[in-house]
Amino acid sequence: MPSSLRVLGAFAVAATATADLQPSSEMTNNCFDYPTTNFNRNNCVKCTYGSSPQTGGLLDVGDSAFDFTLYDVDGNEYTLSTMLAEKPVVLIWGMWTCPAYQGMGTTYPFDQCGYKDEWDLVESYKDTVTFVHLVGPEPHPLTPDTNFDSGKQLMNYWSTVRQAKTYDDRITMTKKVLDYTHPSQILLPDLLSGNPYDEDSNQPVWCSMGLGARTAMLISQDGTLMFEQDWFRSDDMATAIDSYFAGTLSTESA
Repeated sequence: MPSSLRVLGAFAVAATATADLQPSSEMTNNCFDYPTTNFNRNNCVKCTYGSSPQTGGLLDVGDSAFDFTLYDVDGNEYTLSTMLAEKPVVLIWGMWTCPAYQGMGTTYPFDQCGYKDEWDLVESYKDTVTFVHLVGPEPHPLTPDTNFDSGKQLMNYWSTVRQAKTYDDRITMTKKVLDYTHPSQILLPDLLSGNPYDEDSNQPVWCSMGLGARTAMLISQDGTLMFEQDWFRSDDMATAIDSYFAGTLSTESA
């Protein structure tokens, strides 16, 4: 099994009336003290968690997800437990300045990591799974802003914007990916401090369930994190979804 994939052992699909989720109060809030403190070489994902990606934030496969609430660009509220009452949920992070999101990669897993691959996956499974696209901090913002993984200035072709430091700026960045997000997909910016919904809430979903540029995960209707990717790859997620509904999701199926 590729190291970028983690799955739970074989299980039987069984929808429950109420998902067994961890309360939102248990989420990590204000990780890296951003935006008060910029990401830097002593304040970044890799310098805190090591060289390997810390995908999933505080969660491992088999854990219960956190019951978060976020709002779309029009202010509509979305809560994970409410979504899980209808279908399993796939969370996919993707930010404008991410080369993987923009489809630059040609080798595994980046060969199926772009927004076009995400769109095609949603089109194929939208009737059975709720897809949520999340927007967090920019991985490759315009200099002098820095990359959250390494804390360094790492510009690329899409580094035309500064790192969002206000919720309004985060909304602006979310709107940049709107046209590239499937209309059946829910598009949600993570909160930043000073937002109109909970002014002290600062990137709780990314801090607790993301900590990457292209993290993706499948959450069962009982609230369990079933499958996780350091880097979203459409075929591998499709295999996990198929296995979930077949009741055969296992390490061998990835």
